[in-house]
Amino acid sequence: MKVGVLDYGVIDEGQTATAALETTLALAKRADELGFHRFWVAEHHNLSAFAISAPEVIMAHLASQTRQIRIGSGGIMGLHYSPYKVAEIVRTLGTLYPGRIDIGLGNSLGTSLVHQHLKSPYTSRDYGLWLESLLAYLQDKGEEITATPQPPLPLDLFVLGTGGRSVHEAARLGLGFVYGSFPFIAQNPLETAALLGKTYKNQFLPFVQPKEQLLLALFVVLADTMELAEELAKPLDIWMLGKEDFNEFSAYPSIETAQEYVLTRAEQEQIVANRRRILVGDVTAVEQSVNELVRVSGADEVIFIPLLPDRVHRMRALELLASIQIQ
Repeated sequence: MKVGVLDYGVIDEGQTATAALETTLALAKRADELGFHRFWVAEHHNLSAFAISAPEVIMAHLASQTRQIRIGSGGIMGLHYSPYKVAEIVRTLGTLYPGRIDIGLGNSLGTSLVHQHLKSPYTSRDYGLWLESLLAYLQDKGEEITATPQPPLPLDLFVLGTGGRSVHEAARLGLGFVYGSFPFIAQNPLETAALLGKTYKNQFLPFVQPKEQLLLALFVVLADTMELAEELAKPLDIWMLGKEDFNEFSAYPSIETAQEYVLTRAEQEQIVANRRRILVGDVTAVEQSVNELVRVSGADEVIFIPLLPDRVHRMRALELLASIQIQ
């Protein structure tokens, strides 16, 4: 089964945004060498611990310095932007790097402050119409205007979601669908993955793409030993409490910061609940969990999100993920 990686451009304690983006490039190059199918980058605004706010710029940078791996957005948050401008961006990327560009599209509007300053003209209720408008430009069905340039090969398009309307829009429009199992969203991953997989494949209509593409996006903390994985998961535990709109920390917390962090009883309970939606362990443990999710959902691919502290640990997690056997 094809496997990919989603990177957040993590700024570690004591590091700069420049160093974070250098690490993203190093991870993409290593993923290319290891034979990963996709390397995606996320879009986050007003978060001091993540360096990627303009994924389309980072995608061009990564694609220019890798060889075969597909480079994508996980995702572009379309409701912030004009669908015509997004069509121009993705067509430009597809023209520069034919056959290597994926476009994942999300509907998150972020915090009210982000929504305000990006002057987002849409609300979540507009998502289906926004997608239709984007597709019209990409299929040259605009009555008065064309999105240029015209790429020589088609793009892979995906709707990102955690459930709700996104899966129905992906199926209705014949687009790929990526289910993201986020630690802070109260879902049972096995039950949700099974339901969304069934819904998507039952409702899929081959309008844009000829067949279904169902991907699972899974947070993973992977290390050589169970003990180290547990230590590396602690920064993610406190990060996913989401305090101060995820700006409690000026950088992504280290193991030491996580060990010193004082938790309330409610926060301890929240961490226990969140852990049910994170894959933590060595290769054997993570492999078992991934295969169960793939089995119940019928997923075609998996995208791993190795949100770990320190470049060394993220690089090692990448190498270990390459060894996982998915049935």
